[in-house]
Amino acid sequence: MGINQEQDHSLLVQELESAREALVQLRYQHEMMLRWVEGAVLTVDREGKITNANPVAQRALGWTLEELLGRECHSTIQHTLEDGSEYPLEFSPMFAALEDGSTHHVDGDIFWCKDKTNFSVDYIVCANRNEKNEIVGAILTFRNLTEMRLEEVKRIHGMKLEAIGQLSAGIAHEINTPMQFIGTNFSFLSESFDDMLRLLSRYREFKKLVADLTICNDLCQELADLEDQIDVEFLSEEIPKAFTQTQSGIERVTEMIQGLKGFAHSDHTDHKREGDINEIIRNTLVVSRNEYKDVAEIETELAVLPFIKVHSGDIGQVILNLVVNAAHAIADRKKEEEGLSGRIKISSKLEGEEIIIAVEDNGKGIPKEFQNRVFDPFFTTKEVGQGSGQGLSISRNIIHDKHGGRLHFETTSGKGTTFFIHLVR
Repeated sequence: MGINQEQDHSLLVQELESAREALVQLRYQHEMMLRWVEGAVLTVDREGKITNANPVAQRALGWTLEELLGRECHSTIQHTLEDGSEYPLEFSPMFAALEDGSTHHVDGDIFWCKDKTNFSVDYIVCANRNEKNEIVGAILTFRNLTEMRLEEVKRIHGMKLEAIGQLSAGIAHEINTPMQFIGTNFSFLSESFDDMLRLLSRYREFKKLVADLTICNDLCQELADLEDQIDVEFLSEEIPKAFTQTQSGIERVTEMIQGLKGFAHSDHTDHKREGDINEIIRNTLVVSRNEYKDVAEIETELAVLPFIKVHSGDIGQVILNLVVNAAHAIADRKKEEEGLSGRIKISSKLEGEEIIIAVEDNGKGIPKEFQNRVFDPFFTTKEVGQGSGQGLSISRNIIHDKHGGRLHFETTSGKGTTFFIHLVR
């Protein structure tokens, strides 16, 4: 063997050793990732038997690691289709990955748990190879969509409760005002009614004694004095007003309570229900009135719309977020432009198969450098403690993911912003 050949052989040996060391390190990293990755991960051998499962996968499937090891993966977690029919092994992406080394990304499948329940998943399965590039197994990574949806429902409902908490002081004030004049009117009506009963009692005595002129004259004078004392003309004018005002106050309180109930309604299931978009808008405006009443006038232009299947409480949450953001934008502009007349316009219309809701304000607009980030989780331009940065992110999730719609905006710096919600019938 020549010198050059010896050198080449030495270099090849070194490269091989380096590759082996890298493989050992890669396997170690793989084990660490398997243990600590946030998603659920299963590994199987060439025969499709489970060789490892991280804690997330164990919790999701209801098996311990010891119980899973050596079990045939397909017959353990993917043996049956959602309709109850058998899921043949040769049709599964896991089988394909082990056969030809292909990678598969599957949305909307189901996995089965130890207790014979199932859950919705999306997953990725890819072949696992050794240093000779031979297929030695597969790696399956999945997400429990059922659990994620439940968590998302909790998160959205939690945000609604947080919003209600933030609005509660304003709502309490809104309810307190009509309740004050209801209470005042009630006292007035109660006292006035007692006076009227006194007068009515004397009139009844008058009717009995009308034949006796002498007594009648005395009683007539007493009645006249009593009418002056209780001011019958004043009561005749004011009592109807008090009734009208009290009725108005009762209607306002009822409207606020109904609006609050409609807004706070929680969607506990994945099923949408027929909803009136315009009613959702009106309910949301009732509960958020204290947020905008001091900074802007509300304009509504609501077209006649068909009912549409939605999660009503979630749509109300989105509209609330947009209205509150609009009020804050106008308040910020008013600090710089004294005398500005704030305006928030909410419109709805039907275009083809889409219902479009627009929330328009004449606030400061969204600066260009922030426009690409407004839907990012936890992004906010508000001062610390004034915003969590989750409102628009969750709103986009509700519209895009839960309803298959679109949420976007148009803005002009210094002039205002309009957000558009598109919902497909």
